[in-house]
Amino acid sequence: MALPEARDGTRQAAGAGGGDEARRLSVHELAGLAVGGMIGSGWLFASLESRHRGLAALWDWGLCGAMMVVLAAVMVELGTARPKTGGLIFLPLQSSGTLVATVMAAGLWIFYLTNGVSESLATTKVFALSFPGLLHSPGKELSGWGLACATALLAVIAAVNLLPPRPFVRIVLGLAVWKVLALVLVVVALFRAGEYHRAELYPAAHDPDPGDGGALPALVSSSMLFAYIGFQGPLDFAGNVKREGIGEAARLRRAVYGTLAGATVLYFAAQVALLGHPELSGYPAGDPHVLTGIVDRVGWPGYVLLADAVVAPLGTGLVYAHALTREVDTLAKAHLTHRGLQTASGRSLTVRGRPYEVYWKVLLVNFVLGSVILLAVRGTWETITSVNGILTLVVYAMPGVVLVALGPACSRRREAVRGILARTGFLTIALVLYWAESSRLWYGMAALMAGFLLLLGLPALARTGLPLVGRGAYDAKEQLTLLRQWRTNPAAGAAVLLLGYLAALTALHSLTQQWPSDARAGTSLFVLVLAAAVFEGLVRLSRRHRRPEPAPEPGPADPVSR
Repeated sequence: MALPEARDGTRQAAGAGGGDEARRLSVHELAGLAVGGMIGSGWLFASLESRHRGLAALWDWGLCGAMMVVLAAVMVELGTARPKTGGLIFLPLQSSGTLVATVMAAGLWIFYLTNGVSESLATTKVFALSFPGLLHSPGKELSGWGLACATALLAVIAAVNLLPPRPFVRIVLGLAVWKVLALVLVVVALFRAGEYHRAELYPAAHDPDPGDGGALPALVSSSMLFAYIGFQGPLDFAGNVKREGIGEAARLRRAVYGTLAGATVLYFAAQVALLGHPELSGYPAGDPHVLTGIVDRVGWPGYVLLADAVVAPLGTGLVYAHALTREVDTLAKAHLTHRGLQTASGRSLTVRGRPYEVYWKVLLVNFVLGSVILLAVRGTWETITSVNGILTLVVYAMPGVVLVALGPACSRRREAVRGILARTGFLTIALVLYWAESSRLWYGMAALMAGFLLLLGLPALARTGLPLVGRGAYDAKEQLTLLRQWRTNPAAGAAVLLLGYLAALTALHSLTQQWPSDARAGTSLFVLVLAAAVFEGLVRLSRRHRRPEPAPEPGPADPVSR
């Protein structure tokens, strides 16, 4: 249903208070979005990739989980202080201006799109167990039929998102319950069938000490980060949370922190359970045949895993596609994307005389873009998750800057805690990006720059006669002109600083990637200092952008001076 604007700028249903509140999201529905976004195709492959490290892999999971808790805390603080649906784009726009918002929009748009693409790829690979023709003989790339199958799954995800909001949320919640129960059942079955020996828990080739330097590269280079992302689903809808009773803030905190805590416990248990099955470690990353290996080991619970391997990725794709419509809608309202996505007719469909808010034009555009990405990577799951992991970190870094720059009203103690969390998260992300695998970092940064140039360049063509991007297609602002004013305009300066920082981080990584671990560890200190300086610079420029310009003093000819 098309929803009018509420006092906080979010949309809510028409009618008096009770009806509005009934249409808002409860804790269980928010948790369903978080679980639906997190538990997809990543947890099993991440556990298998890290099995060779024995119990030291638990440090990897713990470190990744701790980083996510810090980032989640920053985003929850921001989402509860400034509740806004589509806030991952709107709040950077509010704090730092259109250019920084465009950078974040490019990263978030591709991040959410590639997640849906990766989940359709994962499901297609499961289908390939029964239909081998979906994969090429090496087993990594999809064949023509496989690409067609993955594209059809993207269409299914878009079609389900055409349902009215309330039935859609119920479907997501039901799939979330199924995911958790299936994962618990499979983990218990793996424990019962496993054989645990000390040599397998502490492999001789790997030191179980967390200080061995293996954890940081593993966060992005394996699927661990991919397994954890998705907790931000409730924060994408922060403006549509129930207000009565415990309130919006408490519901958001319970949904996000509860999901992260539960997922961490399940991931730890799955990792330990798989250590009792060394024969499963021989499968390459993302190989679906590991599922048949698990069926052979545990019996009938393995068939539950096979069913979950189809249901869980599609459920995750549904959540990301749903959340992306709200973020793109926010981008359209800021006049930073195509005018056609701003129209009321493009945001709703009428069924039996009732309008429903389904953002069908955004879903159509995202389906086309997702299909293009799918063809560009030739259905390679590892490439997609590489781009996804890097862009996730870039997108998750900015909320800390926004939180400090906006400075929502709170006590001094809470303000200090917010500052510590924001800076810790920003510095941690810098460190993880620096230690990421080189090819993955380049894939992610190249995708970010391509998306930024596309969003920046299309409005610049608004006065041309080109199809689709010609005259009238955009409510264009002169973004390129603004970018040239980076020395004097704080909004432009913030965007240049952010892009320059990401470029410097990538260059440092490339220059030192062949250095010994000890030497790179020393360079990590410089990376932290650089990240700290950039964080403070972004905050300062964002505050200058928000500070109103002083009114010019009236001159002698001004009537006021007479």
